[in-house]
Amino acid sequence: MILEKGEIIELDPKSFDYDSYKIDSISYDKEDGVYDITTSSGFFQDTNNIVHKQCSSHSLEYIKKYGLDLNNLDSKSAPAKHARTLSVHLNSFLASMQAYYAGALGVAYVNIMYAPYLTEMSDDEMYQEAQHLIFQASQNAFTRGGQCLFIDFNIHTGVPGYLKNIKAIGPGGKYTGKTYGDYEDVALRFTHALLKVWGKGDATGTPMAFPKCNLHINDDTFKDQNQKQVFDFACKIAAKNGIVYFVFDRDEVTLSACCRLRTTISDNYMIDHPESLRFAGFQNVTINLPQCAYRAGKENIDQLYKELESMFKICIKAHLDKKKFASELMSKPGMPLWQVGKIARDGRPYIDLDKATYIIGVIGLNECLHYLIGKELHEDENTLWIGIRIISYLFFLAKEAESKYGLKFTIEESPAESASRRLAKIDQYNFKDVIVRGTGDEIYYSNSIHMRPDADIDLLIRITWQAKFHKIIESGAIIHAFVGEKMPSSKSIANVIYKTFKNTDAAQLTISPEFTICKNCGKTKIGLRDVCQHCGACNIYGVEFGKFEEIHEWDNKILNR
Repeated sequence: MILEKGEIIELDPKSFDYDSYKIDSISYDKEDGVYDITTSSGFFQDTNNIVHKQCSSHSLEYIKKYGLDLNNLDSKSAPAKHARTLSVHLNSFLASMQAYYAGALGVAYVNIMYAPYLTEMSDDEMYQEAQHLIFQASQNAFTRGGQCLFIDFNIHTGVPGYLKNIKAIGPGGKYTGKTYGDYEDVALRFTHALLKVWGKGDATGTPMAFPKCNLHINDDTFKDQNQKQVFDFACKIAAKNGIVYFVFDRDEVTLSACCRLRTTISDNYMIDHPESLRFAGFQNVTINLPQCAYRAGKENIDQLYKELESMFKICIKAHLDKKKFASELMSKPGMPLWQVGKIARDGRPYIDLDKATYIIGVIGLNECLHYLIGKELHEDENTLWIGIRIISYLFFLAKEAESKYGLKFTIEESPAESASRRLAKIDQYNFKDVIVRGTGDEIYYSNSIHMRPDADIDLLIRITWQAKFHKIIESGAIIHAFVGEKMPSSKSIANVIYKTFKNTDAAQLTISPEFTICKNCGKTKIGLRDVCQHCGACNIYGVEFGKFEEIHEWDNKILNR
């Protein structure tokens, strides 16, 4: 199934030629895995192979309890008896799973689930285990194109209340006779060790892009003195290299993966049996909001809603058709997705398409509003509330679709920089008076529902206003606290994180600095540079908005921004 000219083409899975399949009328960006749909305001994110799911979260408990038993492995491994072996099993498992997902592989409760293996270790020994785990996860460059796996490690400042009475699985896949609440002190020590590794970086001091550090915080983070110490240490790491993503857990059981993807777990069985605690973001079909505005016409918000509904229906049809297609590929031995479609060791399909999340993404709300009413998101609260009503409309359409089809449809901020540039260029070709950022060949739309990065607005107001969207963007939203070359102190970061957690509905926040790392001499310099100021080399890469890439390979939109 491919979206083409606003329609869905059905493909017979039995005759589907994965290697030679091409459609000339669809422009394909190999770098970002995006099919641009030039005659409608949507695109597929991360579909360089149509059988891929988007993103996922996985449970260490599954690997601890059952060992390694996968169709694509020639040998099977019994459950790990040592932490070092568990790390090897985890990375082999994630490498195998990468074949089925186009995006991130998240791992939940890393510090907590490792704790039963670490009880007899000194701080130095625990640090060695943290080093081994993170370095191995950062150096597995054997995914598509020889890239490193996109891995998220989710860690916590303590053991969440819903896990404290869960029976702990330890060495050999056996229950230890204790609960995870009994291992809280060990889990906290391991969190500190992991953060220390992330803070130090690799052999040259370079921050490691993967595995990403998702630090979950809740009310206990600020009430418990031991947890507060871990939080303060994380803020020091964030002040040093911006590597920490702060995920706010309030009243929910949440799993996180990718740039901002997250889901809320409501299945009590999964909470009571964490070996089954996993999720899959099936696909992201994103709506080009500015194009909907162009079709509606200036100051015609009522017509905009009609355009949104029309595009939403296409998104739903795309999801349903791909679900039908993927179901065939998961249905029996010998089919490409049988590994994740069959009943897994815990008695459930590893990917259950009836319980997956079907994502509707958005791009360019800022430009949509600018065209409609002549103002941008940051200019006044009235414009902000019009933007919230637009996204709320999509939220309610998603809820209607959930009731109709019995599937989970959610809204997400689409993290697709090159797509926002390509869609802007397509719209500039097809429509008059388009509103874009940038000039010449470097035009783009603002990221999802975000204000433009250079908007003249106070940081705390930006956070507060942007957070107002997060309750209705269920599949993932993030706020980048842009600090550029001005690296704030750890106390300032801690204050911002605390106020954001207490006073807003923000789902996730990260400190976004800019700095340049020389691959020739290994020196790091605050700010983005064309050449290394220490040795003069051009073999450098930059860090901006959490991206670690060679500057000459950056999308023009990123450099222009």
